[in-house]
Amino acid sequence: MTRRDPDDRSEERRDAHPNGGTPSDGTRDAEARAERQAHGVEPDAEPTLGSDATGGSEPGDGPQTELEILRGELAALQERLADAEAAVGEQEERALRARAELDTVRRRAAGDRQRAHDAGVDDALAPAMSVHDDLRRALIAAERGDPSEIVPGVRAVLEGLERSLERLEVRSVGEVGERFDPDLHEALTTTPVQGDAQPGTIADVFEAGFARGERLIRPARVVVHQEDDA
Repeated sequence: MTRRDPDDRSEERRDAHPNGGTPSDGTRDAEARAERQAHGVEPDAEPTLGSDATGGSEPGDGPQTELEILRGELAALQERLADAEAAVGEQEERALRARAELDTVRRRAAGDRQRAHDAGVDDALAPAMSVHDDLRRALIAAERGDPSEIVPGVRAVLEGLERSLERLEVRSVGEVGERFDPDLHEALTTTPVQGDAQPGTIADVFEAGFARGERLIRPARVVVHQEDDA
């Protein structure tokens, strides 16, 4: 079978045109496409708009992916916020527990101080109660008509009280003949020097003073010898 030249076919088509004239541009384009398709030069269909030759995604895929990324970031932020709120709640609970424990410690400390104070007062009152008992017995003996026992009894009471104070490490300050010390003694008045007394010494003790260690509890109230200026 003899293959005909395409140009000959074009001539035939021009000759066969109904109007006998030259075909229009649209007709020539259609005939050219039909001829190329017949020879396998052009594909059957044009590529569809909205897709590429490699079968890519639709134009809407880009914005959709960005939205998914934003949703993921939002979810991560919400999770971090929940973790932070949980941590804050835990810290607040710990702070409340610590405050409650501190209040408990303070109450216990206050109770311990009060108990220690009460115990100290009891220790201080013990010698006074012993003196009370001794003086009561001395008065009972005097009422029974034996006054000679009063002086020895009172002396015994005083000696017992001094022993009790020594156990508490309390000593008396201010004795007749001692040098006057303004840190330990309080001068009520002065009296002229008499006999072998020295100026500036204690002539009489009105109230005894007491000290515990280096701390003065009560100064001794005394009368001090002083030279007569005349």
